[in-house]
Amino acid sequence: MKAFRTGHYFLALFFTGFLTGILIVNYIWGEQLSLIGTFTEVYLMRLKNEKISFQQYIWYLIQVRGIFFLMLFLAMGIRIRKIVAAFFLLWTGMSGGILLSEAVAELGIKGSILCVAGLFPQFLFYVPAVLVLLRFCWNYPQNQWNRQKTFFVCGLFLIGIFSESCLNPWLIQQIVNILF
Repeated sequence: MKAFRTGHYFLALFFTGFLTGILIVNYIWGEQLSLIGTFTEVYLMRLKNEKISFQQYIWYLIQVRGIFFLMLFLAMGIRIRKIVAAFFLLWTGMSGGILLSEAVAELGIKGSILCVAGLFPQFLFYVPAVLVLLRFCWNYPQNQWNRQKTFFVCGLFLIGIFSESCLNPWLIQQIVNILF
């Protein structure tokens, strides 16, 4: 029953951040959104023919994803772990809301399809790994950390990095070729 309540808190925090991100794009950035140019058709046409170096991309992902993974992992050992977990959920939701709103504002339904495709397949591995870390931070000291959780989280994180570096660029190029 406690896991069920924890899931509700996680969803509430994530969607609060998500709605905040949507509001930021629609009411604060407004017209300046077109100046950012993340989802311009020129950029997407260039992406169609781009060859991504696996070695450079995997090291980039290890650095970028690893920072947040490491922050959550280290948060397990500090007193404000619950605040860090809440902040992470709010920030992740807000980032997702901003990204999706920008994509839809620039490209319409094609932008939302592109955003959803950008999550696969790596988020199938990242989400369970992060949820285990967040649940531990949220429910400590009732939850105890053990070696199996460490292997599970690290294994899923590494599989997520590998799938994002190998499969995701190909998938995005296929989606861009179909939509544009």
